Amino acid sequence: MDTTYVILNTTEITDKDSVIDFSQLDNRNANMLRYSKDGSKALVKYRGDQPSFLDGKTTYTHAEIMVVLRDTDGDWYTEDVTYRTLPA
Repeated sequence: MDTTYVILNTTEITDKDSVIDFSQLDNRNANMLRYSKDGSKALVKYRGDQPSFLDGKTTYTHAEIMVVLRDTDGDWYTEDVTYRTLPA
């Protein structure tokens, strides 16, 4: 089963009314997510059917998300592959 990726605004995860259900994602909690350099966006991934809370979001294949992550002028590129933690 292929993995599908979605970029979310961090506020969609941290908001007290967030509908993100980590049990439906490969990332089991917010600390397991990859965050953009400025912390404003987070990358989630899932396998199989798209969870309903991601309806209407842009999805990416592995090849497509790698183009985004490897763009040296983009929001995600870092030479240090250490994952960023959720902003406090």
